[in-house]
Amino acid sequence: MTTTPDLTNARWRKALRSESAQGCVEVAFLSGDLVAVRDSKNPLKTAHVYPVAAWTVFQDHLRGLVPAEDSRIVVTITDDAVLLSDRQDQAPEHVYTHREWLFFLDGVLKREPQLCAAAA
Repeated sequence: MTTTPDLTNARWRKALRSESAQGCVEVAFLSGDLVAVRDSKNPLKTAHVYPVAAWTVFQDHLRGLVPAEDSRIVVTITDDAVLLSDRQDQAPEHVYTHREWLFFLDGVLKREPQLCAAAA
């Protein structure tokens, strides 16, 4: 993971279906072609920061366009939660409920612009 930049003024975005959810996957597009990802339930936890290229590959993986091994961002689905981690860093994983993840995934599959780096 890239050294975490100052996220004080980051504009956090989420999938449209997440608007009414208590927790969600939040994404912020930063200068320097970086993307930050955090869990809205725990905004003080260190955000994961990735190059835009890694974010794009991750979204392509979620859409079934590239294999999981090609994605730096790892998704682990358990009976109780969905875990998001970084293959290249030992930063604490982010933990989402299945509902939160499904809302995020819906936004990715629909190519909602607020989740796509090209729209940032």
